[in-house]
Parts: sequence; structure tokens; C-alpha cells
Amino acid sequence: MKNVDQDGKTNNFMTRLAAFITETSYHQLPEEMVELAKRAIIDTIGVALAGWNEPAVERAKKVYVSQGSVQGGVSSLWGEPVKVDCDKAAIINGTASHVLDYDDASVGVVIHPSAPILSAITPLAEKLKSSGKEVITAYSIGTEVMIRIGQVMGIRHYNLGWHATDTLGTIGAAAASSYLLHLNAEQCSHAIAIAASMTGGLQKNFGSMTKSLHVGLSASHGIQAVMLAEQGFTGNRDIFGKRGFFMAFSGGADEVELLNAMNSIRFGEPYDILDGLSVKKFPCCFGTHRFIQGVLDLKEAYQLSLDAVQAIVLRAQPRSLLPLVHSRPVTGLQGKFSAEYTVLAAIADGHVRLSSFEDEQVQRIDIQNLLPTVKVLELQKSEEDKRLNRRLPVEIEIKTKNGQMYEKALQHAPGSKEYPLSEKEHREKWISCLSHYAQSFLDHGSMEQVAHELYDQGLRIDTFTCFSDWINEIHNQLNDYKQKQMI
Repeated sequence: MKNVDQDGKTNNFMTRLAAFITETSYHQLPEEMVELAKRAIIDTIGVALAGWNEPAVERAKKVYVSQGSVQGGVSSLWGEPVKVDCDKAAIINGTASHVLDYDDASVGVVIHPSAPILSAITPLAEKLKSSGKEVITAYSIGTEVMIRIGQVMGIRHYNLGWHATDTLGTIGAAAASSYLLHLNAEQCSHAIAIAASMTGGLQKNFGSMTKSLHVGLSASHGIQAVMLAEQGFTGNRDIFGKRGFFMAFSGGADEVELLNAMNSIRFGEPYDILDGLSVKKFPCCFGTHRFIQGVLDLKEAYQLSLDAVQAIVLRAQPRSLLPLVHSRPVTGLQGKFSAEYTVLAAIADGHVRLSSFEDEQVQRIDIQNLLPTVKVLELQKSEEDKRLNRRLPVEIEIKTKNGQMYEKALQHAPGSKEYPLSEKEHREKWISCLSHYAQSFLDHGSMEQVAHELYDQGLRIDTFTCFSDWINEIHNQLNDYKQKQMI
């Protein structure tokens, strides 16, 4: 892939971004990028299937699946053999992919990279009959653009209250979709500019159905922006310039600082996601994951029980605590954004699973009574830590009623590059997601067999001449087993 004028002195940021989209090919991707993309596709569709029967998805379908869209539909819903308009499929699949907060996360930029990109490109790929290799390439482009755009603004964008998965995901989805549609550089620039005016998403909606809708909207808006550009619709190609996207979404950051940040970006050199992607082990906000794992480690080491706990102190950097907005949750959805609940559930049950976020689990009297005993505090950074922008480990202190104090510090979340999930854990997550999706009509033994087969096929996505054949196979196998169970 050729990078155009990386010093930014003669050509602007948009020129280099458009060149990255139009000049990247599958054969230029590092092997590890291809493998990461395949696993991300499997993981994202798996968590979407697990969330398919959630109320948010059901209600989104009532709005976006009309008789007209079904009759003329060309793109599949992931969770059922129904075809709808491309952008409508993106909204519904995207909402499902994020509704359980079980989709992967990026450590460097506070986003969920895979869900918005895949929710956009899979329905478009079905419409275009794109190959598995083309989908992998589009995913690689979209996630890279999404992350690099976020790096220009840094954490200030998130601190302002934006849900960056939506704001950055819309542009990433447009970049990935531009590749699939084979837009030229000028069309790509217009598509990105249009997408920049379609971004949104507020953190104030965390803990509500709207948070998952953000992913669906970002995917749908990315597709719409590209389709408009393909038809000659225009935007301002200098959308990243003065008084543009970066200025608006960073709260008016210094122009020189933004320009320097833009000029430092090297798209695909390397792909940032190779170091920054974390596959979720637990189905809740990523900010809770190190706390959960640390508490599980302490429970295993010291046989801790809930009735032995007197007080718990959790410390993390402010950026890790921002999404944890529910200190006294009473619903499963709120519990996903509660450090207090998730660590107490880990102690009580010895695990944190999909079932941990049923309303009645969060409402358990013993856990509700202990919520006030859990204190969540900001970790104090040294001046050197601030200067170097270091990511510090979380700290956990558990005091028991008999006076014992247990402590744990954890730098990396499970599922990160430094603390990766095993092949067995990847498969187990996929199987548990499909089992959760099909629990109303399949027994676990049958589900495990078909899940293994579909997982193995997913690992061969790069050999599919038509990517959507794998989605169809998921529908066919699940429907076959459903029919067998009904006999």
C-alpha cells in the first residue's frame, strides 16, 4: 500500500486517508491481520446471535423491518433468514452486536472497533457478492481508519461525553464500505465527509437500549454516506481542516496540536488493532474486566465468599471509570456498567456470564446490600505517568470481616494481546453465544456439535468466494436443528 505524502506538507489528511482506502489490497495485509480479522468476524457475529432475542433488538426489528423492505431485501439479518434493505440490516445487526456489551474493545482508543465495521460491511458484501478476502480487507481498512481518527483527538473526545464507537465508527464504516464499492479517491473523500456529518452518540445513554443502537446507526450511516457519494453526492473534502470534524469533536483543541497529530498518522504502518484489540471474556463494559479478573483471582486464591466481605476498594485511571455510570444498578443492563455489581457477582458466583445480567441476578438482596461497601476511586498518577500518558494497572483491595486484607493489581485485561484468550476459550465463547441464542429450541449437546462446525467454517472465511455463504450456512444449520427439535 502506497502512502501519499506522509509529512502532510502538500497534501492533507483526507488525501492520505482516501489513498489508504483505494490502494490497500488483501495480499498486502500481514498474515496476523488476516487471522485477527477472521476471529473478530466470528466473535462479533457470535455475540450478536447471543443478543438476538433481547428487547432492544426485537423493538428495532419492529421499526426497521417493514413488509416493503423484506420483499425487496438483499441483505440478511444475522439471527434469522430474513432479507431487508442493506442499511436496515446494518441497524439491526449492529444493535444486536452491541446489546450485550460482549463485543471486542480497543485499548488505545476507547471504542468497540469490530461491531460497527462488520455491521456495515456484511450486508453490503452480501448485496455485492463480495468474497471473504474482500470482507477481511474492508474490515482491516475500516478498523484502522476508525482507530487512527480517534488517535488524532485523543481521550479528550471521549471525555466530552461522546460515545466514540458511534462517532468514529461511522467514519470507519464509510471507509470500509468505500473499499467494497470500489469508489475512487475523490468519491471516498466525499463519502468520509458525508459520514462525518452523520456521526453522533452520547455516553449519557449508557445503560439504556440506545447505547447498542449507536452501533447500528453508525453502520447504517456509513453505508448511506458511501451510497450517496457513489451517486455523486458531495461533501467538503477538507472536513478534517479548520473548523472541521476534529475541532468540533475535540471541544476546540489547539489547531497546531491537531495538525501535528494528523501528520503523525501512518495508516496501516502498522495496523494499530494488532496491538490494541481486546476480545471480551465477560459480557459487560470493558472498564470492569480487569476488576472482575482480579477479584476472581483473589477468590480462587483465598476461597473468598460474599458473606465474608466487609469492604472493597477499586482504583483505576479516570478513563477506565468513565463508562461505569451505575453504582447502584437494579437491572441487568445497568449492571453491565457497574464495577460494584460485577465484582460482587464474581465473588458470589465464581464467574461472570451472560446469565449474570438477568434482572433478578442484579436484584439479589445480598448483593444489593453490599453495593454501598464497594468504593470506586480514581487512581492517582505521578507527574511522570501523566507526562508519558502511561496506562496503569487497576488496584483491588478486599477487607474481610475477620480483618484480613487481600490486594491485587492487574495491568492487562483478559483477551488482550498481553493476556490472550486461548483457542479453547475462543471456541467456548462462540458455543456459549450460540447456545444462548438457541436455548429455546436446542439442547446444549446438539448446539455444541453444530457450533464447532460453524466455527471451523468461520476460520476458513478467506477461502469463500462469496462471504454471505457462511451467513447462509449459519441460518441453514440452526434451522435444521430447530426443525429436528420440533419433531
